[in-house]
Amino acid sequence: MSATSRRPAQGYRPDIDGLRAIAVVSVVIFHAFPATLAGGFAGVDIFFAISGYLISQHIIETLDHGRFSIVDFYARRIKRIYPALMIVLVATLAAGFVLMTSGELERLAREALASVAFVANVYFYLTRDYFSQEASASALLHLWSLGVEEQYYIIWPVALFLLWRYTSRRMATCVIVAAILLSLASSVYLSSSHAIAAFYLPVVRFWELLFGSMLAWAEFHARKRSASQSGSEVSTLRESVAFAGLALIVASFVLLDPKSVFPGWRAALPAGGATLVMAAGPGAWLNRRVLSLRPFVYLGLISYPLYLWHWPVLVFVRLLSGGTPSITMLFAALVVAVALSSITFSFIEAPARFSFYSRRYPVRVASVLFAMMMGVGLSSYAISRHDGLPERFPDASFGAQQERWVFTDTCKKDFPNSEFCVMPAPNGRPQVALLGDSHANHYYEGLKPALSVRGTGLFAVGAGNCPPFYGVDISLGGHVKHCSALFDGVLDYIVKSHDIQWVVLSSYAISSIAGGLDYGKGDFIRLMAVDGKRVTPTTSQWKGGNNLDVYLAALELTLDRLTAAGKYVIFVLDTPELDFDPNACVRRPVQISLRSPCAVPRAKVEQRLTGAQTRIVALLDKYPDVKVFNPLPLLCDAKNCYARRSGEFLYADRDHLSPDGSRYLSGRIIQDIESRGAN
Repeated sequence: MSATSRRPAQGYRPDIDGLRAIAVVSVVIFHAFPATLAGGFAGVDIFFAISGYLISQHIIETLDHGRFSIVDFYARRIKRIYPALMIVLVATLAAGFVLMTSGELERLAREALASVAFVANVYFYLTRDYFSQEASASALLHLWSLGVEEQYYIIWPVALFLLWRYTSRRMATCVIVAAILLSLASSVYLSSSHAIAAFYLPVVRFWELLFGSMLAWAEFHARKRSASQSGSEVSTLRESVAFAGLALIVASFVLLDPKSVFPGWRAALPAGGATLVMAAGPGAWLNRRVLSLRPFVYLGLISYPLYLWHWPVLVFVRLLSGGTPSITMLFAALVVAVALSSITFSFIEAPARFSFYSRRYPVRVASVLFAMMMGVGLSSYAISRHDGLPERFPDASFGAQQERWVFTDTCKKDFPNSEFCVMPAPNGRPQVALLGDSHANHYYEGLKPALSVRGTGLFAVGAGNCPPFYGVDISLGGHVKHCSALFDGVLDYIVKSHDIQWVVLSSYAISSIAGGLDYGKGDFIRLMAVDGKRVTPTTSQWKGGNNLDVYLAALELTLDRLTAAGKYVIFVLDTPELDFDPNACVRRPVQISLRSPCAVPRAKVEQRLTGAQTRIVALLDKYPDVKVFNPLPLLCDAKNCYARRSGEFLYADRDHLSPDGSRYLSGRIIQDIESRGAN
């Protein structure tokens, strides 16, 4: 995380570097050993408060002396941020070029491009939950926080200049307090209703930086008054404030974990604690005797490069060890990260900030650094445009960019609630319909070309997490997704269509019923019957029974209407889930370990699926004309279910098919269609 020069007007404060050390160490421990310090991610919020304080202190000083310049301000920011960041971005992209598959490298290049533009937080808001399983493979995920800071410093210097120039001290104070309260209120509201937005978006985070900025503002205006206070009163207050701040910081590490509603008011623990520790001043015992110790100060000095280096190093260690690094590997990774950080600080960051030429010609140096950073951005763009360069080594093509989520204009008009939707041209005949969620869409890659060769049109439509049934919605962690708004209309369209003969129904059923692998016990997800429909759950003793009852009732209603309309239905059972990421089976130029066999035990798959699938199949038995397609026997032998077979990857991730897997299974679905004489 960034901060200003360690030489502010009031003198260098080693205790703030010590506070930085606490922040960066907590984040590093959380990323390497999350179970050891579950609340360590709150170290970022400490950084926010520190950065707000030091930057605002500098701006206020230059305003007071009448020499504030927005050009000089951004030149200082570039000299502070760019050198270490560029080195880490270039090194991470180079490592990705050598070691990553095309899909991984393409994602990394997009992350790097977003980081160069300081919009990584917005990019990850659109693509990644910070605490999700897949986020652990994003080598630049941690740069979201840098995006928040730099977005703050686009707005704050101008706002502070205007407050200084055109308002009174009292009015400016009221405006700053109001901004804190509004930002905090938005954080509290969104944290409980839109958690990912609350975590990443800048306005929701600005109040934490404003804590530090408000402290700098208050200190500046209180400096004369403080001189008249008695020394004993000031000393006693300082000690109390410092230890109160430390207590809040420790509480955040102990009480918070990734399942906490965060940030919201809980972020006030680390951000407020850091603000209190800084407010106590360098003379407080805690600040003077503990935080100013040399080990703390040194870690604080290298905290920015350490924050930048540690996460990519950990990600690559996990990547090369097949996702399961040993404790020894993780400790070795941290040693490497500290060594790289020390070198970066001594030979790159410090010279770029404090050398004679840098201080004499700051704008020139900043311009050169800016041009170099644009070069990194253009390189990242080129890599992403070329799909991650899949020709680099034999297995590099694994995970090549797939256009899974597709849309045509006709669909957008007729079915606006769909998330993927393709209809044949107006003069085409959509004889086969593919309906469901992403577990239907992963068959599109195989079905579309195979049917086209036969002159058969494919109508594919769906939405993530939605079973393709009448009268059922889904609640995801309290957020209701109105699946019926899509599928009621789609199914009515199919029932009335004279062209569509076959309907392929496919969805991630076990996830809808019991929760996906990432959802733990399944309390995250809930199926709901829609009023006015015949979908009414019955009592069931099966674990996750309510979801299963609604699922079965909705399936029955859907099959009744489709079969009554003379449609031939293929119902696709669940694709076996993997308990590992298939990229653990990729053969890379450098490898710590390789998963072999690239498979999950069949018994483990069947144990998860059997309870729900037994009742689903029992219902389907009541419809003799409905074809049941079970992928499991085609992907599994008696012992294992395979993610890779005969050199081909059948899976793109833990539960979605790769293009090869889609073509393999879709060929069998085509056989079922042809057996009934579809043209």
